[in-house]
Amino acid sequence: MRIKSKEGFTLIEVIVVAGIIAVLAGILVPIIFKEIDEAKITRANADVKSISTAIMVLKKDTGSWPVSAGCVPTVTLLNGSGAIPVFSIAANWDQSSFNSFSNYISTDDNGCWPGAWKGPYMASVNADPWGNAYLSNASEFLTDGAAVWILSAGPDGTVDTGRGANALSGDDIGMRIK
Repeated sequence: MRIKSKEGFTLIEVIVVAGIIAVLAGILVPIIFKEIDEAKITRANADVKSISTAIMVLKKDTGSWPVSAGCVPTVTLLNGSGAIPVFSIAANWDQSSFNSFSNYISTDDNGCWPGAWKGPYMASVNADPWGNAYLSNASEFLTDGAAVWILSAGPDGTVDTGRGANALSGDDIGMRIK
């Protein structure tokens, strides 16, 4: 008499294992996505600080801000690479003339500071983690006491911080440098 061996898993065993995997995935996926979102915000904060530091060192070396009098004063907005984000109506930023951060902190192609420019202060300004450009309301460099921001529009891609605001609004990520 021979005993037949049964190999493999029963349907019930497969269903139980699939159920356990589904429960674990349901628990872990939101945690992983939350960590990814937090990592993007942390990166944007670090990038904003790096851009701000580069501009502050440029100011120290040259004695003037980017787009100050005599150095392409018609520029109203500095931007990095990436898509220009949407501006909320409340933000009220002057968007009439754009120029790249790179023209000031990566090179002195504008010839603004002959002999004083000791850069490059930063190799390049890449897009924020959501693919949008970092921005600065450069027109405010020329106004005494005005708030100048370096910021990312954040996860929603909309600039909510007002042009003369003293604090960030919405989900914007930034730093006031002046």
